[in-house]
Amino acid sequence: MLVWLMCHLAFLKSFFRRAVLIVALALFSFPTVFTQRSFALEADLAQPYQIQPGDRLSILVFREQDLSGVYEVDLAGRVIFPLIGEIEARGFSIEEFRERLMSRLRKYLVDPQVSISRTEGAIKSISVLGEVTQRGTYDYAPGATLMRLISEAGGFAPTANKRRIKIIRMVNGEKTAKIVNSVDIINGKEEDPKLQPGDIIFVPESLF
Repeated sequence: MLVWLMCHLAFLKSFFRRAVLIVALALFSFPTVFTQRSFALEADLAQPYQIQPGDRLSILVFREQDLSGVYEVDLAGRVIFPLIGEIEARGFSIEEFRERLMSRLRKYLVDPQVSISRTEGAIKSISVLGEVTQRGTYDYAPGATLMRLISEAGGFAPTANKRRIKIIRMVNGEKTAKIVNSVDIINGKEEDPKLQPGDIIFVPESLF
């Protein structure tokens, strides 16, 4: 009986030692896993926002009121900015884009100071690019058509190919393009196509 009791006590001691060891290992490893997950979450939250097509950027150029305003990132991921024209914005953080913009502006301004913030709201404008008198972004108005926007942009440049105007539009998340002949529109052979907010009109250069 005494031998059995001693063997039983030895077994219990061994069992409790193993249990204590398992609990200790669990307590030491849990904070490490928790900390790693916390750091991963903090890293995700710390990632700066990347500019996307459709974003509206409030750009303030110090002492340059004519350059300051709200600019929209077009479907191609670019911003049309006075003096410098098109500048790539998609995929850059606000700070990265600010540095790019200031770098380009240094060709025209002495030590430009720029502040940029992202504003809410969907695209409500249309971009007109290529061979027109005044390239730029124009406010969308219900009933807007291709020829009205061309007129608002000052009309065609002398080098414009009026028969191959491209209307670029996002449809179900995909970029589509339609070729329009403005000569046929003027002659009444085609209807003046209606435009939508976010459309991009591109007038190519004539090869002849």
